[in-house]
Amino acid sequence: MYAELIAELSSNAVKELSIEQALANISAIWTDLKLDIVDHKDVYWKIRGTDELFQALEENQVTLSAMKASSFYLPFDKQVEYWEHALTKISETVDMMLTVQRQWMYLESIFIGSADIRKQLAGETVLFDAVNNTWKDVMNRIHKNPNALQSTHTEGLFQTLVTMNDKLEKIQKSLSEYLETKRQQFPRFYFLSDDDLLEILGQSKDPMAVQKHIKKCFEGIKILDIVQPSRGGSKVYEALGMVAPDAEKVNFIAPVVVDGPVENWLIDTERK
Repeated sequence: MYAELIAELSSNAVKELSIEQALANISAIWTDLKLDIVDHKDVYWKIRGTDELFQALEENQVTLSAMKASSFYLPFDKQVEYWEHALTKISETVDMMLTVQRQWMYLESIFIGSADIRKQLAGETVLFDAVNNTWKDVMNRIHKNPNALQSTHTEGLFQTLVTMNDKLEKIQKSLSEYLETKRQQFPRFYFLSDDDLLEILGQSKDPMAVQKHIKKCFEGIKILDIVQPSRGGSKVYEALGMVAPDAEKVNFIAPVVVDGPVENWLIDTERK
Protein backbone atom coordinates (compact mmCIF):
# COMPACT_ATOMS: atom_id res chain seq x y z
CA MET A 1 0.00 0.00 0.00
CA TYR A 2 2.67 2.49 1.08
CA ALA A 3 4.90 1.36 -1.74
CA GLU A 4 2.23 2.22 -4.29
CA LEU A 5 1.65 5.62 -2.67
CA ILE A 6 5.35 6.38 -2.60
CA ALA A 7 5.68 5.32 -6.22
CA GLU A 8 2.76 7.55 -7.20
CA LEU A 9 4.15 10.53 -5.30
CA SER A 10 7.55 9.94 -6.84
CA SER A 11 6.05 9.78 -10.33
CA ASN A 12 4.08 12.95 -9.75
CA ALA A 13 7.17 14.75 -8.49
CA VAL A 14 9.14 13.66 -11.57
CA LYS A 15 6.43 14.95 -13.89
CA GLU A 16 6.20 18.26 -12.04
CA LEU A 17 10.00 18.53 -12.15
CA SER A 18 9.86 17.94 -15.89
CA ILE A 19 7.49 20.90 -16.31
CA GLU A 20 9.62 23.05 -14.03
CA GLN A 21 12.77 22.23 -16.01
CA ALA A 22 11.02 22.89 -19.32
CA LEU A 23 9.92 26.33 -18.08
CA ALA A 24 13.46 27.06 -16.90
CA ASN A 25 14.75 26.09 -20.34
CA ILE A 26 12.29 28.45 -22.05
CA SER A 27 13.37 31.24 -19.72
CA ALA A 28 17.04 30.57 -20.49
CA ILE A 29 16.43 30.64 -24.24
CA TRP A 30 14.75 34.05 -24.15
CA THR A 31 17.28 35.46 -21.74
CA ASP A 32 19.94 34.95 -24.42
CA LEU A 33 18.14 35.06 -27.78
CA LYS A 34 18.80 38.29 -29.70
CA LEU A 35 17.30 39.82 -32.80
CA ASP A 36 19.69 39.61 -35.76
CA ILE A 37 20.33 43.30 -36.43
CA VAL A 38 22.75 44.45 -39.15
CA ASP A 39 23.84 47.69 -40.77
CA HIS A 40 21.88 49.01 -43.77
CA LYS A 41 23.43 51.60 -46.11
CA ASP A 42 25.75 52.79 -43.32
CA VAL A 43 22.85 54.88 -42.02
CA TYR A 44 20.18 52.51 -40.71
CA TRP A 45 19.77 49.21 -38.86
CA LYS A 46 17.58 46.39 -40.11
CA ILE A 47 16.57 42.85 -39.16
CA ARG A 48 18.63 40.40 -41.21
CA GLY A 49 17.10 37.05 -40.35
CA THR A 50 14.50 35.52 -38.06
CA ASP A 51 14.81 31.76 -38.69
CA GLU A 52 16.30 30.97 -35.28
CA LEU A 53 13.79 33.19 -33.50
CA PHE A 54 10.69 31.72 -35.15
CA GLN A 55 11.99 28.18 -34.70
CA ALA A 56 12.40 28.83 -30.97
CA LEU A 57 8.94 30.39 -30.83
CA GLU A 58 7.34 27.39 -32.49
CA GLU A 59 9.13 24.83 -30.33
CA ASN A 60 8.42 26.67 -27.10
CA GLN A 61 4.75 27.22 -27.94
CA VAL A 62 4.38 23.49 -28.60
CA THR A 63 6.05 22.78 -25.26
CA LEU A 64 3.67 25.13 -23.44
CA SER A 65 0.65 23.53 -25.11
CA ALA A 66 1.86 20.11 -23.96
CA MET A 67 2.22 21.40 -20.41
CA LYS A 68 -1.39 22.64 -20.36
CA ALA A 69 -2.54 19.19 -21.44
CA SER A 70 -0.83 17.66 -18.41
CA SER A 71 -2.73 17.03 -15.20
CA PHE A 72 0.30 18.43 -13.34
CA TYR A 73 0.07 21.82 -15.01
CA LEU A 74 -1.91 23.66 -12.29
CA PRO A 75 1.01 24.58 -9.96
CA PHE A 76 2.69 26.28 -12.94
CA ASP A 77 -0.34 27.91 -14.55
CA LYS A 78 0.79 31.49 -13.96
CA GLN A 79 4.25 30.83 -15.42
CA VAL A 80 2.81 29.05 -18.42
CA GLU A 81 0.31 31.86 -18.98
CA TYR A 82 3.11 34.43 -18.74
CA TRP A 83 5.20 32.69 -21.37
CA GLU A 84 2.22 32.15 -23.67
CA HIS A 85 1.52 35.89 -23.63
CA ALA A 86 5.22 36.77 -23.88
CA LEU A 87 5.85 34.53 -26.91
CA THR A 88 2.70 35.77 -28.65
CA LYS A 89 3.90 39.34 -28.08
CA ILE A 90 7.31 38.55 -29.53
CA SER A 91 5.77 36.86 -32.57
CA GLU A 92 3.27 39.63 -33.32
CA THR A 93 5.82 42.41 -32.81
CA VAL A 94 8.53 40.83 -34.97
CA ASP A 95 5.97 40.06 -37.69
CA MET A 96 4.91 43.71 -37.70
CA MET A 97 8.53 44.86 -37.69
CA LEU A 98 9.23 42.76 -40.78
CA THR A 99 6.11 44.11 -42.50
CA VAL A 100 7.12 47.69 -41.78
CA GLN A 101 10.72 47.00 -42.78
CA ARG A 102 9.74 45.57 -46.19
CA GLN A 103 7.60 48.59 -47.02
CA TRP A 104 10.09 51.05 -45.57
CA MET A 105 13.05 49.64 -47.53
CA TYR A 106 11.11 49.84 -50.80
CA LEU A 107 9.86 53.38 -50.23
CA GLU A 108 13.16 54.61 -48.77
CA SER A 109 14.93 53.91 -52.06
CA ILE A 110 12.28 56.05 -53.79
CA PHE A 111 11.78 58.98 -51.43
CA ILE A 112 15.36 59.33 -50.20
CA GLY A 113 17.01 58.46 -53.49
CA SER A 114 15.05 60.70 -55.86
CA ALA A 115 14.74 64.47 -55.54
CA ASP A 116 12.27 64.52 -58.44
CA ILE A 117 9.89 62.08 -56.77
CA ARG A 118 10.11 64.01 -53.51
CA LYS A 119 9.13 67.18 -55.37
CA GLN A 120 6.28 65.55 -57.29
CA LEU A 121 4.88 63.79 -54.22
CA ALA A 122 5.49 66.50 -51.64
CA GLY A 123 2.75 65.45 -49.20
CA GLU A 124 3.79 61.81 -49.24
CA THR A 125 7.42 62.90 -48.81
CA VAL A 126 6.59 64.72 -45.56
CA LEU A 127 4.70 61.66 -44.33
CA PHE A 128 7.52 59.30 -45.31
CA ASP A 129 10.19 61.46 -43.65
CA ALA A 130 8.24 61.25 -40.38
CA VAL A 131 8.00 57.45 -40.65
CA ASN A 132 11.66 57.25 -41.63
CA ASN A 133 12.75 59.15 -38.53
CA THR A 134 10.55 57.00 -36.28
CA TRP A 135 11.91 53.80 -37.85
CA LYS A 136 15.49 54.97 -37.27
CA ASP A 137 14.70 55.71 -33.62
CA VAL A 138 13.05 52.31 -33.13
CA MET A 139 15.91 50.40 -34.74
CA ASN A 140 18.58 52.41 -32.92
CA ARG A 141 16.98 51.44 -29.60
CA ILE A 142 16.74 47.79 -30.62
CA HIS A 143 20.35 47.79 -31.82
CA LYS A 144 21.41 49.01 -28.37
CA ASN A 145 19.40 46.22 -26.72
CA PRO A 146 18.71 43.45 -29.27
CA ASN A 147 17.37 40.97 -26.70
CA ALA A 148 14.24 39.64 -28.42
CA LEU A 149 12.12 39.41 -25.27
CA GLN A 150 13.02 42.79 -23.83
CA SER A 151 13.04 44.81 -27.05
CA THR A 152 9.67 43.53 -28.29
CA HIS A 153 8.08 44.31 -24.94
CA THR A 154 9.05 47.99 -25.05
CA GLU A 155 5.97 49.95 -24.02
CA GLY A 156 4.10 51.37 -27.01
CA LEU A 157 6.33 49.70 -29.61
CA PHE A 158 3.68 47.52 -31.23
CA GLN A 159 1.21 50.40 -31.62
CA THR A 160 4.00 52.57 -33.03
CA LEU A 161 4.71 49.89 -35.64
CA VAL A 162 1.01 49.59 -36.50
CA THR A 163 0.80 53.36 -37.01
CA MET A 164 3.92 53.32 -39.18
CA ASN A 165 2.49 50.48 -41.25
CA ASP A 166 -0.76 52.40 -41.80
CA LYS A 167 1.17 55.46 -42.97
CA LEU A 168 3.39 53.42 -45.29
CA GLU A 169 0.32 51.75 -46.83
CA LYS A 170 -1.18 55.20 -47.40
CA ILE A 171 2.03 56.34 -49.08
CA GLN A 172 2.12 53.20 -51.22
CA LYS A 173 -1.48 53.80 -52.31
CA SER A 174 -0.71 57.39 -53.29
CA LEU A 175 2.38 56.22 -55.15
CA SER A 176 0.37 53.64 -57.09
CA GLU A 177 -2.23 56.29 -58.00
CA TYR A 178 0.57 58.61 -59.13
CA LEU A 179 2.02 55.92 -61.39
CA GLU A 180 -1.43 55.16 -62.79
CA THR A 181 -1.85 58.84 -63.68
CA LYS A 182 1.46 58.78 -65.55
CA ARG A 183 0.44 55.59 -67.39
CA GLN A 184 -2.83 57.16 -68.46
CA GLN A 185 -0.92 60.15 -69.82
CA PHE A 186 1.48 57.90 -71.75
CA PRO A 187 -0.06 54.40 -72.12
CA ARG A 188 3.24 52.82 -73.21
CA PHE A 189 4.27 53.10 -69.55
CA TYR A 190 1.98 50.10 -68.98
CA PHE A 191 4.76 48.03 -70.57
CA LEU A 192 7.02 48.91 -67.64
CA SER A 193 7.13 47.57 -64.11
CA ASP A 194 6.56 49.98 -61.23
CA ASP A 195 10.28 49.94 -60.41
CA ASP A 196 11.28 50.77 -64.00
CA LEU A 197 8.71 53.55 -64.22
CA LEU A 198 9.83 55.03 -60.90
CA GLU A 199 13.42 54.97 -62.11
CA ILE A 200 12.39 56.88 -65.26
CA LEU A 201 10.31 59.44 -63.38
CA GLY A 202 13.00 59.84 -60.76
CA GLN A 203 15.64 60.68 -63.36
CA SER A 204 13.64 63.00 -65.58
CA LYS A 205 16.48 65.53 -65.55
CA ASP A 206 18.89 62.96 -66.97
CA PRO A 207 17.53 61.72 -70.32
CA MET A 208 20.56 59.50 -70.84
CA ALA A 209 19.54 57.47 -67.77
CA VAL A 210 16.12 56.91 -69.38
CA GLN A 211 17.67 55.42 -72.51
CA LYS A 212 17.84 51.82 -71.25
CA HIS A 213 14.04 51.77 -70.88
CA ILE A 214 13.24 53.13 -74.36
CA LYS A 215 13.20 49.65 -75.94
CA LYS A 216 10.57 48.56 -73.41
CA CYS A 217 8.28 51.40 -74.48
CA PHE A 218 8.80 51.27 -78.24
CA GLU A 219 9.03 48.06 -80.20
CA GLY A 220 11.78 48.30 -82.81
CA ILE A 221 13.65 51.11 -81.04
CA LYS A 222 16.72 50.33 -78.99
CA ILE A 223 17.70 53.89 -78.03
CA LEU A 224 17.13 57.46 -79.13
CA ASP A 225 19.88 59.47 -80.81
CA ILE A 226 20.13 62.12 -78.11
CA VAL A 227 22.57 65.02 -78.23
CA GLN A 228 23.58 66.93 -75.15
CA PRO A 229 23.22 70.69 -74.71
CA SER A 230 26.09 72.71 -76.16
CA ARG A 231 27.25 76.26 -75.74
CA GLY A 232 26.84 77.19 -79.36
CA GLY A 233 23.73 75.13 -80.01
CA SER A 234 20.68 73.93 -78.16
CA LYS A 235 20.46 74.65 -74.44
CA VAL A 236 18.55 71.43 -73.80
CA TYR A 237 18.86 67.76 -74.75
CA GLU A 238 17.45 66.91 -78.18
CA ALA A 239 16.55 63.60 -79.80
CA LEU A 240 17.56 63.70 -83.46
CA GLY A 241 16.28 60.25 -84.32
CA MET A 242 15.96 56.64 -83.25
CA VAL A 243 18.28 53.65 -83.41
CA ALA A 244 16.91 50.16 -84.12
CA PRO A 245 18.25 46.96 -82.47
CA ASP A 246 20.19 46.21 -85.68
CA ALA A 247 21.85 49.66 -85.39
CA GLU A 248 19.84 51.17 -88.26
CA LYS A 249 19.33 54.87 -87.60
CA VAL A 250 16.28 56.88 -88.64
CA ASN A 251 16.28 60.63 -88.24
CA PHE A 252 13.19 62.54 -87.13
CA ILE A 253 11.81 65.23 -89.46
CA ALA A 254 12.44 67.67 -86.63
CA PRO A 255 14.33 67.18 -83.34
CA VAL A 256 12.38 66.29 -80.22
CA VAL A 257 13.14 68.57 -77.28
CA VAL A 258 14.06 66.26 -74.42
CA ASP A 259 13.15 68.46 -71.50
CA GLY A 260 10.53 68.59 -68.76
CA PRO A 261 8.29 65.67 -67.71
CA VAL A 262 9.44 62.41 -69.32
CA GLU A 263 5.98 61.49 -70.51
CA ASN A 264 5.70 64.72 -72.50
CA TRP A 265 8.80 64.25 -74.62
CA LEU A 266 8.08 60.54 -75.03
CA ILE A 267 4.65 61.49 -76.41
CA ASP A 268 6.43 63.81 -78.86
CA THR A 269 8.75 60.95 -79.78
CA GLU A 270 5.75 58.68 -80.42
CA ARG A 271 4.24 61.27 -82.77
CA LYS A 272 7.44 61.44 -84.80
